[in-house]
Amino acid sequence: MTEILSAFLPLGLVLLMFVVGLRLSMPEIAKTFMFPKALGTGLVVQIILLPATAFILAHYFVLSEQMTIGLILVAAAPGGVTSNYIARMARADVALSATMTLVTTALSVITIPTVLILAGLADVPSISGLARISMMMIGVALVPMAVGMALAGWRPEWAEKALRFLDPLSKLVFATVVLATFVQNWEPMTTHFASVGPAVIGLNLVALLLAWGGAYMMGLGTERRRAIMVEASLQNVAVAMFVAGSLLHNPALAIPALIYALVMNVSALLQISLAQRSSLATAGV
Repeated sequence: MTEILSAFLPLGLVLLMFVVGLRLSMPEIAKTFMFPKALGTGLVVQIILLPATAFILAHYFVLSEQMTIGLILVAAAPGGVTSNYIARMARADVALSATMTLVTTALSVITIPTVLILAGLADVPSISGLARISMMMIGVALVPMAVGMALAGWRPEWAEKALRFLDPLSKLVFATVVLATFVQNWEPMTTHFASVGPAVIGLNLVALLLAWGGAYMMGLGTERRRAIMVEASLQNVAVAMFVAGSLLHNPALAIPALIYALVMNVSALLQISLAQRSSLATAGV
């Protein structure tokens, strides 16, 4: 099972990142850079504050070294592959959400190994170890996303047709990856849930609070505030699982990511529900 998962996960991640690229529009992204305050606020929350929060929560809940690494991997992961769709459902600024997905995914080849090294938790102390993780992350995340964006810009009608087939397939692939890792780690996950679960839930709740608070203090509007909340609370757990199993060769590190996958989807549904209720109330329905 471990060998099958290790071989399948990188291919699945390539597909997921390609689908993300198909959904990104260069004109929309360029427009977002015209308002850097919102983008900067979101990136500070997601790239700096979330890993710091994970580190603090891991120590507060006295997590083991493995579960601490897993929790920090979740916090250091880029925005979730479904975040742009959820942002649209949550009445958020979709262009800002897409730009944050792009930037955090692109930077993940540097931020993930750097966060792990700074935390002193990953066995990649050398420059060669850092370069290896970065190059593999570029190959499975950044390159397929760039190819998807190029196709969407060159032949948007092809991209639209491809999405009709690849969108449900990508969701199936993601569910398969999560299920396979879930089955493989059933015993250790149930063993650690009591100790890891509260920290994972805490990470999601703090992500929402940091996103809302940061956006509020910066005077951002409701749609931008919602976009940052969606991006900060939805992490690409597939990337975290890939790093855990294929790069760090320890599938047990994916346990916090598996739990977070469940938590963040509940969180996403609540954000969508609250946003739609707010819209109805504003419209006087």
